Formats: sequence, structure tokens, C-alpha cells
Amino acid sequence: MTWLDWSIVWAFCLISVLIGVALRRKAGESLEAYFVSNRALGWWLAGTSIAATAFSSDTPLLITGMVRRRGIWGVWEVWALGISTMLTVFVFAKLWKRANVMTEVELVELRYSGGAAAFLRGFKAVYWGLLYNCYVMGVWPVTGMTKVLQETTSFSREHAIIACVVLGAGYTSLSGLWGVVLTDAFQFVWAMVGAVILAVAAVQTVGGLDALAGRLHGSASLEVIPPITDGSASGVLASPFGWFLGLVLIQWWAWKNTDGGGVVVQRLVSCKDERQAMRSVLWFNIAHYCLRSWPWIVTALASILLIPDAALQDQVGGRAFIDHERAYPRLITMLLPSGLRGILVASFFAAFLSTLSTQLNWGASYLLNDGYKRFLNPRASERHYLAVARLLPFLLAFGAMWIAFANRTIGSSFTWILNLTAGIGPVYLLRWFWWRVNPWSEITAMAASLPLLLIRPRVLAWLGAPSGLLVELLFMVLGTAAIWLPVTLATPPVDRATLKTFYARVRPPGWWQIVRVAGPAQEAWGTSLRQWLIATVALFATTIGPLQLMVGPRGQGAWWCAVAGIAWGVVWRGAAVSRPAARADASSPV
Repeated sequence: MTWLDWSIVWAFCLISVLIGVALRRKAGESLEAYFVSNRALGWWLAGTSIAATAFSSDTPLLITGMVRRRGIWGVWEVWALGISTMLTVFVFAKLWKRANVMTEVELVELRYSGGAAAFLRGFKAVYWGLLYNCYVMGVWPVTGMTKVLQETTSFSREHAIIACVVLGAGYTSLSGLWGVVLTDAFQFVWAMVGAVILAVAAVQTVGGLDALAGRLHGSASLEVIPPITDGSASGVLASPFGWFLGLVLIQWWAWKNTDGGGVVVQRLVSCKDERQAMRSVLWFNIAHYCLRSWPWIVTALASILLIPDAALQDQVGGRAFIDHERAYPRLITMLLPSGLRGILVASFFAAFLSTLSTQLNWGASYLLNDGYKRFLNPRASERHYLAVARLLPFLLAFGAMWIAFANRTIGSSFTWILNLTAGIGPVYLLRWFWWRVNPWSEITAMAASLPLLLIRPRVLAWLGAPSGLLVELLFMVLGTAAIWLPVTLATPPVDRATLKTFYARVRPPGWWQIVRVAGPAQEAWGTSLRQWLIATVALFATTIGPLQLMVGPRGQGAWWCAVAGIAWGVVWRGAAVSRPAARADASSPV
């Protein structure tokens, strides 16, 4: 790193901090301003903020590790989640906006009642806002940024961790969500520019796209769909294709963010109206999967030719392993001259800060709104709550640093989180569709997840079950359901008044006959579901088609692009997002 590179990096960081300082007064108007931007965000700003949050310093490294270990098909571990995020566009965006909560956790006492609901709200505030949030920040964005700084600068691992987190916590504390979303837009553009620069440099170094495709032709690296090892049932389940089936058939609805998740929900409830909320998540899906995937994947493919595995060896606890995730930042030092190298390092700061600032603000909203204000000090002034809100990001930053010091890999942590939260998703889905779900349903599912994950290997071995992700996910989903469903039926239902209030405000689809009486026709949810299925096909076709046009087979790429064009045309013609959602008559009885 030369003085020019450092000048670019510091200029970027200074701009980010100045944006936060400039919005300090606006964020300090109220808690709604600090945590949900006065519910005044437009779709493009909210959607870009979600995309910037998902575009973290760890994500290019995560994708690189997936591609180097498996091939393009390894990225389905990320892509498959698009099925649930597209469901959020057409179903959950409007439900969350109607709920009019400040946080996802606040929904608990709108949907449920009694002491169990109060306990669940407080528990989720601490569990998701503090423990889970600190873990996620530490193992993903902080670890990713640390590896980048280690590869590109003379920073030690410890100094890199401290520098990254302190910078992010500082401007997040000042600016609240207004500063987060505006810096996200700036940072997303910068991060995308950096990703494209490195992709172009990597492809040019290997001789162009044709040379890249030719040198990898015949290898598994260019395969988009995982292979089947043999035709037997057990062989399919244990094969990479069985792993793929587990992702597209189960993982997307079984994980905790199946109805949107905390960060997405915060942006949805911050939008001006339902239409803006729906469009924001649609734009996020396009930016997240279609726009940002190809530069990372192309760079990862080039890294297979440019960096041998032996050059990426590392050790943890005396055990050697190949750290494929380091290939991406190593290409920065290998390929880019002074100036461009500074742009790339700054782009990683952009990706890192956009994610960290969101996680800090989101976690603080849980701890303040659903913990401190709800249970510890419910009668304080707005000024007092804002002062506490500005201190909480530093508490969360300390926890993230503590986790990052103990973590070395990104990919294994990502897989572990998906497995841990598998089985929680069905409860989070059904609470919108089935009146009988109660707070004990959620409590039981969350409590059962970790023990089931720990005993899963032994139980499956004892049963002689085939290995593979599909079987493992089925074990988590069925195992948790075997616990939470009987508990649901054995515990008292939510009181009728609470259910009526929830239904009147949200108007959800599903089994609500107990509180719904005859009246005007309800919303045409079947149309929303059809639009979701078609839009999901369009999303994957738009992701895969251009990528295959670049690295082949180009005939398949052209076919996918044609499918994408037709599918998007059907979605637009259906106008599920281009017009406001149909609303039931406000005078209809519930």
C-alpha cells in the first residue's frame, strides 16, 4: 500500500464519517428517526441499504471459497435463499408494513398475549439483538475485513479487528438509521466498482473470458447444477445434488429469516407505504443476486488458475488447512497497481461499514425498544432513550471484536448458522397463517434447535440414515416440529381479543376463521403466490444467464436470458409490485 492507496482509503472513510456527522441532528429527533428513519424511506434507498448490508467484506471471500472448493454450483448455498427473499416481496413486505412495528421482535406482543409473550419478547431482544448479532458480526464482516487488511497492509490481525470495529461503531452511534441508509447507498456503489475492477483485472491476467472458460473446460468449476455421484437413492442423497435439493426444497423456508428477518424488516417498516416496501425488497433481490454475483464468481474462477492451493495454507491450533477465502484479497496485491489497490481496499471498507453499521443499529433497536424501554425503564424521556441508543452500538462492537479474535473462517460459520436456525422458520411462517401458534411455539422451537443440532450426527448414525444436507435438514425440521407442535396444542391459545386486533391490523392470509367473519372479499393471495413463483424463476434466470454468457456454455446462457425476459414480463404484466396492493374495505368486520 502506497501513500496514494492510503489517501484513497482515508478519503473514503472521512466521507462516510462526515455523512454520519451531518445527519446527527436528524437522527436525534426521536427514536423513530434513529431506528426507522421516520418511516419515510423510498424503495430505492431502502432496497439499496439492504443490498449494501448483504454485500459485506466477508461476502466476496465467502463466494470465493465456495467456488474454489466446489465450483459455481457451490454458490447455491447463498442463491437458494433468494426463494424466501422473493416470498418477502409478494407476501411479507405488506404484512410487516401493516404491522407498523419498530422492530421484528415488537411483533411478539402484537401477535401474542400474556406473560409468555412478554418473556419471549425480552428473550428474543437479548438472543438475536446481542448474542446472535455479536456472533454474526464477529465471524462474518469483521473476520472478512481482517483478512483483507492482513493480505493488503502491514496490519496485525488484532490491530485490523480493532480499527475496523471502532470506525463503524463511531459513525453508527452518531447518525442512526438515516446515516446508515445514506452511507449504504454511497458504499454500495463504491463496493460494486471495486468488485468489477478486480474481476476485469483477474480475467485479463488469465487471457480473457474465452481463455478462462477454455482452461477450466471439463472441470467441475463451471458447473451450475451439482453432479449426482450415482443413481441409487442413498447415492443421490449423499451427492452434491442431494445437497442442492436440501437447499431448494427445505433450507429457504426452514431458516430464521424466512419471513424477512430483522434487518430486512427494519427497512420494510421504514418505507413510506406498502408499495415502496415491496419494491424495496424486489430491488434488493435484483442487486443482491443478479448484479453482484458475477464479478465475484468470475474473480474466484480466475483465482483457481492464478493461485494454487498450496499458496493458501494456514494453521489453527497446530492443524494445517487451505484458506481459500484469502485468494480474493491476495489477488488485489498480485494484480492491481497503486491507486487501484487503494480503491479496492476502500471498497472493502465500504462493504464492511455498510454491514457493520446496519447490524449495530439493528441490534441496538432490539436492546433499546424491546429490552431496556419495555422492561427496565419504561417511563424515561425520549432524550434519555436516545442517549442510551447511542451507547449501545459500542457495547455490540465490543462483543463483535471478542468473537472475531476467536474466529478464523467465514464459510463454516455461515453453514453452521443456517443449520442452527433450520427448524425455526416453520414457526415464524405459521404465526402469520395459523391463529393457533402461540408464544410457546417459538420458545420451544428456539430452545430445541441447539440440542438437536448437537445430537444430530449421533442420531443419524444410529438410525443408519444416508448422509447429506437434505437428510440433516429434514432431521432439524421434523425434530423441532415434533417438539413445538405438541407444545403448541397443549398450551392455551392466544386470547381472542389479541388475535382480533392483530388480524384487523395486518389482514394476513391463512387459517383465521376464529376471528374472521363474513365480509367483503379478502386480498387475492393466490395471485401473490403465483407472482412469487414466476419472479423466483426470473431471478435465478437473470443470475445464471449472463454468467454463462461470460464463461459458458453460452447457448445455455442465451436460453436462461430468454427465460428471464419472459418471466419478468409476466411479473410486470401482473403488476403485483407496480400497483398498490389491494386493500380490504376498512369498514369490514373482523
